[in-house]
Amino acid sequence: MRFPIWKASRKIVAALGVMAAVTAAHSSGLQGASQSKPVFVELFTSEGCSSCPPADDLLAQIAQKIPNVVVLSEHVTYWNNGGWHDPFSSAESTERQAEYVNRMRLSSSYTPQMVVSGRYEFVGSDGHAAAQAIARASEDTGRIPVNIGDVQVGADRRVSFALETGAVMAASQLFVVVAQDEGSKHVSNGENGGHTLRHVMIARSFLGAAKIKTGMSYTGHLTVKLPEPIAGSGWHLVAFVEQGQGGPVVGAASVPVQQVSSPSTVSGE
Repeated sequence: MRFPIWKASRKIVAALGVMAAVTAAHSSGLQGASQSKPVFVELFTSEGCSSCPPADDLLAQIAQKIPNVVVLSEHVTYWNNGGWHDPFSSAESTERQAEYVNRMRLSSSYTPQMVVSGRYEFVGSDGHAAAQAIARASEDTGRIPVNIGDVQVGADRRVSFALETGAVMAASQLFVVVAQDEGSKHVSNGENGGHTLRHVMIARSFLGAAKIKTGMSYTGHLTVKLPEPIAGSGWHLVAFVEQGQGGPVVGAASVPVQQVSSPSTVSGE
């Protein structure tokens, strides 16, 4: 379905109003200890899908307006035969969505799909559902801290950093994603042909960093390489802990990567 731009904008404005009201109503869930343990918000999207631009805009507004969230835009590949090849799409994003489909017993993958904390899924342009899911996830007492620190960038675009988590209540896996801060691409063909689309926090590479046993935590040093940017700039490291394939995300953190050699430390704890 094609969304006229003016309708998309009105939907975004309305959604933000709903989110502000809902998060205010749940302000106690966004303060204190939970403020140090962000809620993880994923959007599965594609530049080949005409229903996705409103969801892309909504994710950007969530990142800007809603406190204590880590967002990630994951572009899938199954729209790439519809007249436009999404340059941000990856097999890893497609496979990750498929894991949610299997775990949640959904009939199929679809876009736009938003998933909050690996627990709540809904149409990615639904601001009311996003507000409710983020508020519910913020009250989850089972979340653990995730810290990224001592971030250093070498001349070869390799980024080294320290990573640690709290203890997990069930066997989990630790992932690290290199995310491009923003990208803006003019789409010449397909359902969004003629439009320029903007995305934020685009997943560009995935690393399965470690498996964590029940009752244990993780502490270590890792290295990833920054990809070449596509139609945009800026980088973040995003780390998250997931209980089982397509399972709940119990901890997340995000830090900017300053492309200089001096170390920096930012905590998601």
